[in-house]
Amino acid sequence: MRLLLAVLLVATLPACTSILLGEASISERGLSTEARSSAQVAADNALSASIRRNLGADATVNQYDIGISTVDSNVTLSGTVGSFAARDRAVQIASDTDGVRGVTNRIVVNTNL
Repeated sequence: MRLLLAVLLVATLPACTSILLGEASISERGLSTEARSSAQVAADNALSASIRRNLGADATVNQYDIGISTVDSNVTLSGTVGSFAARDRAVQIASDTDGVRGVTNRIVVNTNL
């Protein structure tokens, strides 16, 4: 049992160290924030802001808090919405935004909202 705990501690220590030291983490796409240029980060931030404006202007989705993460023009949507229609509309809005390469949908539907 002690050996198992020691192995787990050693295996997770590097991840904890990077979190404690505030080092860049690896994103879902395998890119660290250090690997992206400042121009790409600015472009991704502008793309997220554009999607946020478009979501806010749509009556189907503007009542929900939808998270937007953009890395290398690939968008990940997250959060919880009250209907499948709202989820699908959010994905459509993000997909239709100029400059978006792809959309990963991590939006959860909770019809009890």
